[in-house]
Amino acid sequence: MKKTVIYLMLTLILATTISSCTSVKQIGKVNMISNRNVDINLNYQVISTYSGGSKKELRKSRSENIEDAVDKTVRKVAGGEFLMNAKIYLIDNIYIAVEGDVWGISSNATFRGFKVGTKVTWETISGFKSGVIKSLKDDLTCLIQTEDGNIIEKKYDSISKSE
Repeated sequence: MKKTVIYLMLTLILATTISSCTSVKQIGKVNMISNRNVDINLNYQVISTYSGGSKKELRKSRSENIEDAVDKTVRKVAGGEFLMNAKIYLIDNIYIAVEGDVWGISSNATFRGFKVGTKVTWETISGFKSGVIKSLKDDLTCLIQTEDGNIIEKKYDSISKSE
């Protein structure tokens, strides 16, 4: 009797766990995809590879159409203009996600008014620190080289431009 109850509970837990998992199904591949006009005279370069393709990013996708999914993936990378070698996914048979190499013009890359080379300051427990932005990681954070030469990651919300 006890074994039956234990097997029943394990089966119920297993069924619940499997049914609550996110299903991810690749529905297409394209060489290039963009929602913007691409100027063939500009010298585009790869800014980020495999953007939007991590398991976490795929599970969090809530785009209801391909256009929104492409926009979210491209806008997440500073200076992004279009995707190359893109894969399109269907998430839970409802949502769309796009993964691919983001191409753009890195010299024009800015987020919230910050760009590579901007001098910034931020507050710490012991006072204020300063440094220079070395890389715009994504739409939330950047990498900063501090005055002592260390590289740290900071959110844009926690830094300010300095002179």
